[in-house]
Amino acid sequence: MMDFMSYRSLFGSLTAAMAFSAIMSLAPAAIAAPLSTTNANDFSEVAPIKEIASLLPPGTKSLNVAMNLSTPPNKFLAADGRTALGTNPDLARLMGRVLGVPVQFSNVAFDGIIPGLLSGQFDFSIASMGVTPERTKVLDMIDYAQWGSEAVSLKTSNVDVHNLCGLNVGAQLGSLQLAKLLPELSSECTGKGKKAINIVGLPSQQDALTQLTSGRLDAAFGDTPVMSYAVLKQPIFRVAGDEIRPLPITLSTKKGSSLTPALIAAMKHIVHLPQYREIFQVWGLPNAAIDQVKLY
Repeated sequence: MMDFMSYRSLFGSLTAAMAFSAIMSLAPAAIAAPLSTTNANDFSEVAPIKEIASLLPPGTKSLNVAMNLSTPPNKFLAADGRTALGTNPDLARLMGRVLGVPVQFSNVAFDGIIPGLLSGQFDFSIASMGVTPERTKVLDMIDYAQWGSEAVSLKTSNVDVHNLCGLNVGAQLGSLQLAKLLPELSSECTGKGKKAINIVGLPSQQDALTQLTSGRLDAAFGDTPVMSYAVLKQPIFRVAGDEIRPLPITLSTKKGSSLTPALIAAMKHIVHLPQYREIFQVWGLPNAAIDQVKLY
């Protein structure tokens, strides 16, 4: 039979344990460090979601993510020339945490991404792609953000996005601006009896900005985040008129891919995480975040 001293010892131990537990329950939860814009963010505080990870194709050990690392603030290389930075690499790493697998990046010219997805060279892409009927014929496209397009000119110019008629305007090869928006604007010009836009395709949006600086172009036309970031960083530029045609921005994989269900589930989970909105906040794009995820 337990004596009085044993009871008191046991009661004291339980009381101490309960007090410690109460103190710990009042202690603040661990807070993740603020996101960096100079180093890779690993989102180590985010745990894998087993139900979502189970949707990955059997045997998946890592995911190869394609993007053209040439257009800040969405996707570019750090000063070391190796580390992928921006909204898209951050989102890819966050998806990897939720899916429980590491991600690796392939730096690919934008117009080489879709062929690479179709050939199986890459698992999926987060390359700021807008939705077009041609793309949805061959890709499963899942939205992760929203934004439109902007034109940029030199600050000394009075160019406007709604009056590019007869001007030299550059855009990235394979982009929505080159394939759809600029031809539409050019058709509006000729429909009014004005000169067509001289549309110049270039390897990247940064190349368009470089040629704008050199005077070879009158305007560069590209994604709003990239153009706005360029104006912020280089005072010689100005935004040439309003943003036009806001659209869903998607990540993509091959049409009917066995990876699609996992990507959809991961995105539907991620848009409700505080880290998702912090990604866009830290890169200066708070209005790019979405609440609902759709497959196209």
